[in-house]
Amino acid sequence: GNDGKWKTAHHEAKKLDLLQPGDQGIWVSCARRQEAKATREVCQLFTQYLEKMYGIKDKDDAGSDDEDVDDIEAAVKKEAAALKTKGTKDAVDEYFTPLKMNVDCLVFFKTRHPIQPIEFVKRICSDAQGPKEPGQFRCRYVNRLTPITHIGKANKTGVLEVAKRVLAPHFKLSAKAAAPSADESVAGDENEGQAEAGAEPASEKPQAEAPEFAVRPSIRNHTTLQRLYVIQETAGLIDQENHKVNLSSPDKVLLIEIYQTVCGMSVVGSDWEELKKYNLSELYGESAKTAKESRDSAEA
Repeated sequence: GNDGKWKTAHHEAKKLDLLQPGDQGIWVSCARRQEAKATREVCQLFTQYLEKMYGIKDKDDAGSDDEDVDDIEAAVKKEAAALKTKGTKDAVDEYFTPLKMNVDCLVFFKTRHPIQPIEFVKRICSDAQGPKEPGQFRCRYVNRLTPITHIGKANKTGVLEVAKRVLAPHFKLSAKAAAPSADESVAGDENEGQAEAGAEPASEKPQAEAPEFAVRPSIRNHTTLQRLYVIQETAGLIDQENHKVNLSSPDKVLLIEIYQTVCGMSVVGSDWEELKKYNLSELYGESAKTAKESRDSAEA
């Protein structure tokens, strides 16, 4: 009788059931009370980069034409054909799905193959930092994009399991990481995932080439795990005889996003800081400032 306008905390928390362990995607922060507008902007932005990076065109665009419909019968047939194909998934449904969270200023976009969240976000931010290209779409309401390569449960066991999988391709892991998990089946999956991801080559990397790292956690609407605990536990999985902590200019940054019952992580490069921590609004501002300085210099 309330048209679904009033929800309890239990109902709202069920939205997170759409996120399952092993999922990947992109957290999008936006201006307050502008989640709907930001979602539309990001859908348009992501659709543009699907074509630019992967050659995937939106089905609506691919099927459009410029034919003029002069008679009523032809117009009716065209509308009927459109209704028949209305259920066909477009690029938004097939490759990324926006999920509205029950918190202000935050939306999650669950992505599917072939989208790789880190390279996808990095390309968008790199383009935003440079001069604006013809036809390049720019967002007004979006702030930060945070790529997530693996999602798990936001508890002590879940954080360690996600961290092992995400860290293995980039670092030599410590003896702590090799310890068996309480859940033997999950531990088996983790070990298999590390082997497939290239954990062994990473462990053979000479110490001189071993990347330095930093851990950057962000915790929202969650009180069970404390920030210091998350940093210590995840950093403890890395063999620090080979990889040193460097908070000022790390080679690799472990991004940790914890929201209610969900934990997601990814390892990004040193350009994360240079690209304003993937904050589009700051990158747009910097780009506009650079363009203005160039114009002023040319006029002078």
